[in-house]
Amino acid sequence: MKALTVDEIGAWERNGFLRVENFVDAGELANLRRIMEGLVEQDPPDENTIVDIDPVLADRTDIARTEKFRALLHAAHASTELLETYTLRPKTLDVVEDLLGPDIVYYTDQTFLKPPGGSGAPAHQDNAYWDVFWSGKGKLSVWLALDDSTMERGCTQFVPGSHREVLQHDRDFSKDALFGGAVPDLDPDQLDFEAVELKAGDACIHHCETIHRSGPNVSDHSRRGLVTIYFSGRCTYTDQPSEWFTHRMIPARGHVYPGCVGWYE
Repeated sequence: MKALTVDEIGAWERNGFLRVENFVDAGELANLRRIMEGLVEQDPPDENTIVDIDPVLADRTDIARTEKFRALLHAAHASTELLETYTLRPKTLDVVEDLLGPDIVYYTDQTFLKPPGGSGAPAHQDNAYWDVFWSGKGKLSVWLALDDSTMERGCTQFVPGSHREVLQHDRDFSKDALFGGAVPDLDPDQLDFEAVELKAGDACIHHCETIHRSGPNVSDHSRRGLVTIYFSGRCTYTDQPSEWFTHRMIPARGHVYPGCVGWYE
């Protein structure tokens, strides 16, 4: 183990998620905010990124264009500084290695901006969107709080232990450009969600099959979260094209095997 304790890894294996305090220090946090604010304010957006407009805020005329953004994707593919100082830094990869093993590929990132009045996310499992293109369960997300993430601001909520079951998702993105139809047969009221509130600089790491959701932001403050996504170097590329991800995977640590993620051009 390089970064986590036996108890922390045990909690991850039981629950499918793990809260890590002070994942970045104050200086690192300030630098990450600066990088992300620069990418968000860039108009037109960097050609390597994708911006998603929050449908709840899309028609409002009283707020700036950037205040309608729900998410910005692929930031590290647009910022070498972000890639080198955070995404591939040893501390980040040490934690990922303790959970995925020594062979790691960096997939991409999603920065959820959730401005005041921003919408929540329906209950879903991430791997429902990824497994079509890259098969395997060795995948996780590191959700870093750039702002305090509280219930009022719409923090992420997880169902402990739900990573042991795979649910069928509706991948009709005409219903929602980011989440599709999520899980149409799932009744969230029948599940025991655990809200994970974070201080800015804390992180929550979750398994690709852990059911999670978030509420709307009913506060006067943003709730920005930088989510970096890592796959095991042994996950298999299925040769199915993805309109959301047109970049090459980035080998992060260890070995990448022929036919697996990150190996193809």
